[in-house]
Amino acid sequence: MTQIPPASEPFGSASESAAESHPLVERYLEHVRVEKRLAQRTVELYALDLQKLQANARQAGVALTDVHNTHMRRWVAQMHGGGRSGRGIALILSGWRGFYTWLGRQGLVAANPVQDVRSPKVAKPLPKALSVDEAVQLASYQSGTDGNDSFLEARDQCITELLYGCGLRIGELVGLDARASGQARGWIDSEAAEAHVLGKGSKRRSVPVGRQALQALEVWLVARSHWARESMPGGDALFINQRGTGSRRSISACV
Repeated sequence: MTQIPPASEPFGSASESAAESHPLVERYLEHVRVEKRLAQRTVELYALDLQKLQANARQAGVALTDVHNTHMRRWVAQMHGGGRSGRGIALILSGWRGFYTWLGRQGLVAANPVQDVRSPKVAKPLPKALSVDEAVQLASYQSGTDGNDSFLEARDQCITELLYGCGLRIGELVGLDARASGQARGWIDSEAAEAHVLGKGSKRRSVPVGRQALQALEVWLVARSHWARESMPGGDALFINQRGTGSRRSISACV
């Protein structure tokens, strides 16, 4: 059986090469391989992550069981500054956290130094906007000529014109009612060529509505009048489904 080194033993000695693993690391890898029955590839990834941990601890001159939360935060900052992605850092921290959880169960550390250490937030890529030609092509699309297709075509063209021409958010779009009222979250004033919407932070704003959008709205209102069931829940919504009710979720799904 492998002898467990004392808590005061350094994480690596001067004569220990970077490729060598500390006995506790070897024991942990054997634990996840045999007892947890993790896949070989997963064990190999754990080993690579723990090699990074050994190198960091060796450079800091701290023992295996003497690594603290402040060390972890410093190493995360160094990885981030070196260009490693937030997702990559999160995966490494997960491996380190599991290792120190196991050490705690062995009674070798009083606290997990990775506790409450988080990787930098992963940047969310900005959505790709449609080009002018793509937007025009989308707005000009025509489908079949039967009743259902005409209904959907008029509705979807109006949606496209308002989203692209007025710069409305999807939440603002689906919140529009067919007419202004005290309960309406938003509406379109055709005479003033303005859309009144409820935006982020429950703040109202008005945006101009262009000629193309107004024309599409006029066509849609005619088609809508044949399907609307305003006595039903959501029936006062500007954009309704083919059942004549304004399911904001179903309208959002088609955007």
